[in-house]
Amino acid sequence: MSQSALDTASALDLRAAMGQMDGDAELLQEIVGIFIETGPEQLDAIAGALAAGDAAQVSLVAHGMKGGASNLCAGRFVASARELELSAKRGSLAGAAGLLARMRADFAELVETAAVVDWGEVQRCWQD
Repeated sequence: MSQSALDTASALDLRAAMGQMDGDAELLQEIVGIFIETGPEQLDAIAGALAAGDAAQVSLVAHGMKGGASNLCAGRFVASARELELSAKRGSLAGAAGLLARMRADFAELVETAAVVDWGEVQRCWQD
């Protein structure tokens, strides 16, 4: 496997994600696309729940995003979402705005990374 194709992204662990997808780069690309497409709405839902002081909703949406990002092996995003989820689950929204900002930054990095991935090369490297 070529180091460059599978290890170029710090926001996505493509090697691990390909393993989870049984080496199917097309499936991984589709799942990444769905996550990127739905992410802004979910992040906005968290912001709305924060504004409403609804810790349960913050926890629920952060949990869902954490699960989606786990499928992509997007470690930094997963860590940010987990921290927000657990804080909200304890009923605390103190510091939640900062955690949401970190999630947004991690999401933006994930989007930037996905935009430059050569999925055909990822597939070829996986098969080598």
